[in-house]
Amino acid sequence: MSKTVTCKDVFGNEYEADVQDLQQRVGVYAVIIKERKILLTRQWNGYSLVGGGVDNGENLEDAFTREVKEETGLEAVPGELFHHATTYFKKDEASVPFQSFQFYFTCKSIEGEINNVGITNSENSYTDAAAEWIDLNTAQDIKLRHSVDLKTILTAYNRSRGKDSM
Repeated sequence: MSKTVTCKDVFGNEYEADVQDLQQRVGVYAVIIKERKILLTRQWNGYSLVGGGVDNGENLEDAFTREVKEETGLEAVPGELFHHATTYFKKDEASVPFQSFQFYFTCKSIEGEINNVGITNSENSYTDAAAEWIDLNTAQDIKLRHSVDLKTILTAYNRSRGKDSM
């Protein structure tokens, strides 16, 4: 009997997948907080963290810088790795299942003006608008289209900064 895992899509739909069918994916995500606001991208009629897949031959820090530039137009320097997670996802029922190893970084510095000029053709199919700053007081009320919930990420972020809560 083969082992299975439960994969989710961005809408929370669940699919069973045989572990032998899993493809592995490494992802890097930027948790950029400034003046009690978090920078999020507009995706799938909701929001997501800035970030995505690491290209072959690319290190995590370079992927961080590239993903922030593509999705926000901003120039960013990665800070510290503060959280990691393993998730399982599928784009939809017919797609290949993935085991995703996700790495979350703080941001050491960021500059420029937000735009979505660098969005790739693939990202353009699900990106709704340019990234935006979301107030942390209301961030828990948004539709987050990310496989790790925002409370978990912000708790880990705050722990890395020596704080107890959001």
